[in-house]
Amino acid sequence: MNIRSLEQKFNKLTELISNQHADKYTCSRDEDYNLILTFNDGEVTKLPFFELRNYQIEVQKALFRDGTKRFLLCRPRRAGKEVESFTMLIESAIETPGLYLMIYPTTVRAKGVLWDGNIILKDGTSMPFIEMIPKRLIKGKPNKNELKVYLKNGAVIWILGSDVDPDKLRGTNARGTVISEAAYSDPRVMHILMPVLTQNGGWLICQSTFNGVNHFYKLWQRVKENKEWYVSVDSIETLKDDNGNRYITDEMVDLDRQAGMPEFLIKQEYYSEVQLNEESLFFSREIQFMHENQKLVSGIILHGEPVFTFWDLGVNDACSVLYVQFDAQNNPVIIGHIEECNRNIDYFVDQARHFCARNGLSLHSHFTPHDGANRDKTSGGSSYRPVSFVDIGRKLGEVFTTVTRPNRKIDAINLMRKMLYRTTFNEENTIRLIECLSNYGKEFDAKHGVYKEMPFPKWTTNSVDSFQTMTLALEGNMIQNRSTEIVYYDDE
Repeated sequence: MNIRSLEQKFNKLTELISNQHADKYTCSRDEDYNLILTFNDGEVTKLPFFELRNYQIEVQKALFRDGTKRFLLCRPRRAGKEVESFTMLIESAIETPGLYLMIYPTTVRAKGVLWDGNIILKDGTSMPFIEMIPKRLIKGKPNKNELKVYLKNGAVIWILGSDVDPDKLRGTNARGTVISEAAYSDPRVMHILMPVLTQNGGWLICQSTFNGVNHFYKLWQRVKENKEWYVSVDSIETLKDDNGNRYITDEMVDLDRQAGMPEFLIKQEYYSEVQLNEESLFFSREIQFMHENQKLVSGIILHGEPVFTFWDLGVNDACSVLYVQFDAQNNPVIIGHIEECNRNIDYFVDQARHFCARNGLSLHSHFTPHDGANRDKTSGGSSYRPVSFVDIGRKLGEVFTTVTRPNRKIDAINLMRKMLYRTTFNEENTIRLIECLSNYGKEFDAKHGVYKEMPFPKWTTNSVDSFQTMTLALEGNMIQNRSTEIVYYDDE
């Protein structure tokens, strides 16, 4: 190696060290608690790059000045929820390196809204959300496949959807998490992340509009008086600048009316009113009835009655199983529920057996959808032999029966509506099932001003389909059961 080559390598190394030193920075805050970065080369950068609204500044102060760790923000449409929460996430990642999560209902929405989305600034120009992160702090190129941004200080910003298998988030040591559109996101994500955030002192922002009486509404009911939470439920009439002028005008709302947005959705999206959402949620009235008529009962079990299971079969997604007893009028009492991914039929049968053994109950038989009889499953081993879920279940010594496929999905939904009025739920053991029933609906197509036909969101469908299996079995007179009227309430 000649002297010239050594000099070139030395110069590159010197330049690299110099750049690394120049990219070092110190952090400070101004009176509004905006982040001020002073780099070693003398450059000073203020974040965010634009002026926050007064209510967004209050959140910034609560997080960085007061040390609040839990936020529930019910903001109306056009209130800048993404700008607000992504600002807090970026500033935290710069100030305290670690893993930071920005979670949307789906990965498609995460990419469309934040990764590929833009902010409209006051002067009418736009800026990509990703450019809210100072370029000189980004290490390499943002990963478009994983939707991750790596910072030079070691922090990682990960943008993702709640439609990933939530169990994949177990063990992630997040320092800060935003759940955007929380009323539409899978609530299991928050359940999984909360213990981690509590342990490491991380923060959580749940921001959304309401979506009926679902998990986001119930979270608000639980925490609205909790001093550990910063709770703000706003409408377009309460969000005003320092001069008393509304940020979101009636003219802006009328644009959505003209595009065909239903009035109940206007009230929900702009005025933060909790609506029944009969147009978008299939079981809105039935869920309200359940809450008002004591259909959610703590610890209920029918003593001495056999247990029937009802399945939705997951191959590439979650499998859901209900544990059900029947009262003297042959009305269902759902005493247990399980939903998991990547498990075989043996696992779910074992779980049902263990559940019955723990509670001194007998396991009677099992019901699957029509596709339970399809012979397209492998039996294991080196050779392939087509078998069905029913075949496998019978080899395990269990009685499996398939129910008839409904002619139309809407017919099955109407039958489920009627069945919900007859059904009682063990409150503790069916939390996930109630969440799915409460959120099961259809998506509004703003472009065409109509609702899409397919059930939405996807994470609700497995549990609801197991309820459908139970409904179809009852409607088909497939369950014959003598019941007593003795009810056991487990105080534990």
